[in-house]
Amino acid sequence: MAVKFSPLNAGWILVLVYAVGLAGFFFPQTNAIMNQLVWVNLLFTLIILLLFHKKWNQVFVASIFLIACIGFLLEVVGVKTGYIFGFYQYGPTLGYSYWDTPVMMMVTWVTTIYTTRQVAEMVSKEPFLTSTLAALMMVFLDFFIEPFAIRHQLWTWNSIEVPLHNYIGWFVSGLIIQYCFIKSVKFSVNKLSLPVYLIQLAFFIALFLLKK
Repeated sequence: MAVKFSPLNAGWILVLVYAVGLAGFFFPQTNAIMNQLVWVNLLFTLIILLLFHKKWNQVFVASIFLIACIGFLLEVVGVKTGYIFGFYQYGPTLGYSYWDTPVMMMVTWVTTIYTTRQVAEMVSKEPFLTSTLAALMMVFLDFFIEPFAIRHQLWTWNSIEVPLHNYIGWFVSGLIIQYCFIKSVKFSVNKLSLPVYLIQLAFFIALFLLKK
């Protein structure tokens, strides 16, 4: 009997993938291999997530494309000026870069905006409150990503500590994008959104606690 590719099965596949990644980063012998696969995992996660999106139309596709482009441009301006998130530079781990910014950042912005919006909508349907909750979840996730990103050369900061400027920039930009996204396109719950957010959060919290 064929196994149905359901959100539950997809969730378990992602749990397995991230568990393997966690083990890979735990052992020094496999760190280099895991670094090379970071961008692959990010892309794989987004593809699996969007496989379970139900309402594909021109408005949704245009919105996702705009989120990807706006997120990328925010990162470009951030890297070039330091105005949005503070002064930082990207390393080689995320793959091909344009304007000193990895193209893969488009993927991370889409995944993060999409999943946090969906989780926030489980709590509230009011656009501004939903946008605020989603932006806060983005900041919360980023807090645990930062140590991992610095250790594995995703990016580095000019300052010794991650600046408060970064989290404020994440919140404000996330709030604006989320609000526009929510107001412009409506769609039903993607059953994989909450698992993806929780799996990624658990992954980075584990690495944060292990200091890996």
